[in-house]
Amino acid sequence: MKSPHVLIDNELDAMADPATPMSWQSMILKVLTEMLADQRLTIEEFNHYCVRLNRIVDGRKEVA
Repeated sequence: MKSPHVLIDNELDAMADPATPMSWQSMILKVLTEMLADQRLTIEEFNHYCVRLNRIVDGRKEVA
């Protein structure tokens, strides 16, 4: 089984790709929330990944 961190990094990398639909953001947030709920992530890790996701989304909006 892959580490949750590897999975999230892969999802964030995909989100950074302009070809990925912006709607993918909600799926990533759902995964992060589920991982936090079942304690695969700490609150600090959850916050870290949410900040990364927001930066990626903001960067894509600026480019668009």
